[in-house]
Amino acid sequence: MPIAGLVKPFGKGKYKIYAGNTAGPSSYPSGGFDVQITGLSKVHAAVVIAGGGYLAEVASISGNTIKVKVNYFDYDAAGDGTAIEVPSGTDLSGVTFYVIAIGE
Repeated sequence: MPIAGLVKPFGKGKYKIYAGNTAGPSSYPSGGFDVQITGLSKVHAAVVIAGGGYLAEVASISGNTIKVKVNYFDYDAAGDGTAIEVPSGTDLSGVTFYVIAIGE
């Protein structure tokens, strides 16, 4: 996953912009899976977009690792339209997750 560029915010220091993708895990852990952003020592902000009709969000950031929580829409549920987390153990290895991160 490559570093896409540099940003000089507010006239202080330089931040790197990372853009890349990763496959999901073969067994999704409850609460999300970790993605280490190589090339960054610290992530300040990140966005994740999921393929395959899933909705992904950055649940937490720690150092250069982000935790990606994955949701889906269960239209057969009583509360149609509300996104719910995929069940633990779900195979997401065929799903591509696109990541954009800003950090050092």
